[in-house]
Amino acid sequence: MRKRTPLRITVLAVGAVTTALVLASCSAPGSGTTQASTSTDALTSKVTAADVAKLATTTLKMWADQAEEPLMKKVVPAFEKEYPNVTVDITYKSFDDLTATVVNAAASSSAPDVFQGNIGYAVDGALVKAKLVRSLDDVADVYGWNSGTGASTLAPAKWNANGTTFGSGTLYGMSPISEVQGIYYNKSKLADLGITAPTTISALEKDLPIAKAADEQPIMLGNSDQYAGTHIFSDVAVTEQKPAGIRDWIGGKSGSTFETDGNVKAADTMKAWAQAGYFGSGYDGLSNEDAIAKFAKGDGVFFVGGSWNGASLTSAKFGFSSLVSGGVGATASPWHISAKTTKTAAAVAWLDMLRSPAVGQEILDTGRLPVITDGVTSTDPLQEETLTALKDTIAAGTQVGYYDWTTTDMLSVMGSGLQEVMAGRTTSGDFAEAVQTAWTKGHK
Repeated sequence: MRKRTPLRITVLAVGAVTTALVLASCSAPGSGTTQASTSTDALTSKVTAADVAKLATTTLKMWADQAEEPLMKKVVPAFEKEYPNVTVDITYKSFDDLTATVVNAAASSSAPDVFQGNIGYAVDGALVKAKLVRSLDDVADVYGWNSGTGASTLAPAKWNANGTTFGSGTLYGMSPISEVQGIYYNKSKLADLGITAPTTISALEKDLPIAKAADEQPIMLGNSDQYAGTHIFSDVAVTEQKPAGIRDWIGGKSGSTFETDGNVKAADTMKAWAQAGYFGSGYDGLSNEDAIAKFAKGDGVFFVGGSWNGASLTSAKFGFSSLVSGGVGATASPWHISAKTTKTAAAVAWLDMLRSPAVGQEILDTGRLPVITDGVTSTDPLQEETLTALKDTIAAGTQVGYYDWTTTDMLSVMGSGLQEVMAGRTTSGDFAEAVQTAWTKGHK
């Protein structure tokens, strides 16, 4: 799911990429490393500036979400300084335009060398199925992506060969940006109520009637776009069952089902909270953006949502606690290397720079969260709390992604169905059955 995050620009300092590329299939016996002619040559060691220089003067063509432009304005000069023979040419697209056109662009005779896709079947699945993107398994092995910080965040970019299931298999993409779900809270209201910041759903549930009894709106929710409600549902659902089962269902694994006791219980909880007035009234007519704006002005005690909402809040008034039990959250749109590129060394060097701690710091400074958190710090307390929450959640391995990834129409099916449950117009069991029916249809 696309996240809406305001950006701000700060200074970037990117260290040198000290790497080397050995393309054995392109080297004669006894010869030195030579540049790859296709993107399918396997890496056996890291890329060096000398390897990239063998491309001679060249242009690395890219497509990216226009929301990345402020970050790219810092990364591109650093990359071009490190690899002076390479000019980076980025075509920026709106998110909707990017996701609607990037598959066709990747299939064309003028395909970009590197481009962003989008997790799920409509884009990344189509790219994999049509064999338009290069496997990154060798890159991950060489650069150590499969261990240490950020390793668990690679799963959404792993697919089977047919592009029909994801979450495991071959790695085809990499995102340097992550996000985490948690509980934002109004510091002064918690102090007035005599409660501490909850770090679990069960602790939150105990606090809700206390807030309600004090004539406060316990949770600020804006659900007109339907996704905010499904995010809270996910946070509850993951406490009722193993996260792996949810990830399997989202990834389209055969035999997976939404009709579990855990999902039914989670829907029952959402209904109970709604009926008790914990979300206030009129939340289905309020957007998430309007809800976070109201929360920022002092309405509501808690706001359960993703880290991208933090840009609207100040550290003086608000705090953020992690939900290490899990829930929604994953990486942003992955970067892919075209299966058609003849500039593999430069493309790999680009991904390596994006995944560096230096760029991780810049990502945090733009108000987002990096996948690589080693050495990344913030002087802003709320941002530091959010970064800590991300580290804790990644370490726990409990993020499940987003339910609507699983089919192209799941956000509408699940979002509207959950609204009906919360309003008391349908049962949790019927809701689960309807969602599973849509899933089965989408995975035929």
